[in-house]
Amino acid sequence: MKDELTRRQIWIYSLPALPLAVPTVAVFVLLPTFYIEHLGLGLALTGLILMLARLSDVLTDPLIGRWLDHASPRRFKLIMMLGGLICIPSLLLLVNPPQEFVAGTLFFASIFLYLGWTCVQVPYLTWLRSLSRYSYQRTRIASYREACALLGLVFSASLPVLALTFGLSTAAALTFIALLTLGVGGLLLAQLLWQLPAPEWVTSPLGTWREVFQNQLAKRLILTWLVNGIANGIPAVLFPLYITSVLGGSEADRPGFILLYFLSACLALPIWLKLSQRVEKTHLWQCAMLLAIAGFIPALFLGEGDQLAFYLICILTGAALGADLALPHALQADVADWDQFRYRRRQTGLLFAIWNSATKLALALAAGIALGLLALSGFEVGESQSATPILLIYALLPCVMKAIAITLLLRFPLQNRHQQRIARCLSQRSERS
Repeated sequence: MKDELTRRQIWIYSLPALPLAVPTVAVFVLLPTFYIEHLGLGLALTGLILMLARLSDVLTDPLIGRWLDHASPRRFKLIMMLGGLICIPSLLLLVNPPQEFVAGTLFFASIFLYLGWTCVQVPYLTWLRSLSRYSYQRTRIASYREACALLGLVFSASLPVLALTFGLSTAAALTFIALLTLGVGGLLLAQLLWQLPAPEWVTSPLGTWREVFQNQLAKRLILTWLVNGIANGIPAVLFPLYITSVLGGSEADRPGFILLYFLSACLALPIWLKLSQRVEKTHLWQCAMLLAIAGFIPALFLGEGDQLAFYLICILTGAALGADLALPHALQADVADWDQFRYRRRQTGLLFAIWNSATKLALALAAGIALGLLALSGFEVGESQSATPILLIYALLPCVMKAIAITLLLRFPLQNRHQQRIARCLSQRSERS
């Protein structure tokens, strides 16, 4: 474990996050609406399929994480290569489904895409802890990585705008995004696997599945991460419908809002990083969630023609997203350190996998809750009707979930000074072994 990485090493680690994030807007935000509006799947069926596919993904993450705790550095890299190979056909099939098998393609291609992504993402996220033993350095590395991810999201949001400008269909735009992701992502992942040493082999004994839940800090962080993830996921699912049904915008207007949202997050990220040197990460994350609530609650009162006000909402909530992306990952690495220090066992891979599962479970629940509640309200896409159901689900419910996440993080006991002492103890323990 290094004390200080060179800037080049940080970039080698961080850059793959850019292409890995490019399909995020396409797959999670635009794809559900594409299947509903262009391929004829209903709201409830699309929501059910996406929720079931995500739930299957939730189950695979802990298995991959446990396997990583057993794996040698060579196998650590091998599973990332395998994941990339699984993603290639899955992503291409998902954006070009056979007309006679639309629902089945959405379900099965999503399952395999999520499996491949897990094989890449869980080792990639777990790698963070081995890059440095110090909390601020981890926050810095995570900020570089998430800045690259945000740039990927900005590209992902801008590509559909360019596609529509040049007269391409939504399907053609999604296909282009998929090919770009696979090409650039393959090159940057190859550089990462070739030039950066794999996480070091830790000699601590492996923990059991039951022992994971002895870690009260991990459980609390997982629950906070889950609730906050649902709060972020619900607006992402309903965003396209909100733009057209509430603001009266067109399909061409959607990518512009997404672009501004992620660009704001990218610009705010260095500010959160600077603040993390002076403010406890838990307190800073709570402040970011409060900013998100204050910035998003006005969306409840917007109506047709209020696009300018929504641009301001995108700026504020995008700025809050910057903290959501960087701070929790550094907290996760700190809690993994505490687990190894307190229980003298090796389960970093499993812990990061469970946190990753919580992210995916949040997205699954967000899709099921958002589209399910909208279907129960009698909302029909393209019909003239009251906007109240989508306003309440899109704007009010996420703010309530954010408020719950803030309370879950109150008086979190692991502070920066504790992590510094833990890091020194683990370093001394490693030198003696």
